[in-house]
Amino acid sequence: MKTQRGFTLIELLVVIAIIAILMAIMMPALQRVKEQAREMTCRANLRQYGLSQNLYLDDNEDRYPSAWTSLVKTESPVAGYERFCRWHDPRYPADGPFWPYLKEGKVHLCPSFAVVAKSEGTRHPSHVSSNPVVPYYSYSMNAYLGSRSGASGGGVLKRSEVTRSHAEVFFFSAENMWQRPGCNWVLNDNALCPDGRDWFGTFHSTASGDLNSGTVNAVFVDAHVEEVRSALKKITSDNSEKEFGSFEKFGWPKKEPYR
Repeated sequence: MKTQRGFTLIELLVVIAIIAILMAIMMPALQRVKEQAREMTCRANLRQYGLSQNLYLDDNEDRYPSAWTSLVKTESPVAGYERFCRWHDPRYPADGPFWPYLKEGKVHLCPSFAVVAKSEGTRHPSHVSSNPVVPYYSYSMNAYLGSRSGASGGGVLKRSEVTRSHAEVFFFSAENMWQRPGCNWVLNDNALCPDGRDWFGTFHSTASGDLNSGTVNAVFVDAHVEEVRSALKKITSDNSEKEFGSFEKFGWPKKEPYR
């Protein structure tokens, strides 16, 4: 009668070690795949923003909403409210004029931003610990659109007044929720002021876990979406991503140079 031979302890340890090594090799690849999926969802969200832009402008005589109140009417929904917390406090639902044109709530939130918020959501200035950190929007509108005073002057009210190529002027993009060197302003309202006050986010496609090293997506006035890199870098003498010395690329809406 033959007896069945089981695995020895050493054999089991070898198998476990091999599985551990394979997991260590596979996990970074799996994380990259998950991040790529989140980025694809983010781009799809912003394409919806681009399409909804056309619907909104058709209904409003070609006029953009004010960037500061496009998604929410006010940064402080109640007296004394800390405006830096607005994006992560769903107790006060969005009520801005552009929000209803995108009825699917998930469209307003980049999934990568939502993941980062779990660890970084309380890092923004003046965070109030009693306010829930449940992000429900992450995109900000180009401050030069919707007002002739713009960010530092020179904005436009109407799409027809955007004289620069519509493929070179961003409509909405994402900001970071934390400060970084040279950047004192973070996501606190609906306006991304690309004149050196606000900067594109950096949390997509990061290198070595450095959240300041990556890119974000932006949707443009012509409704196309592309990846953009912030001009704010650790090496401040590198102006390759800057316009007019301090601007983020793609912010200025006019053909004639900024003065």
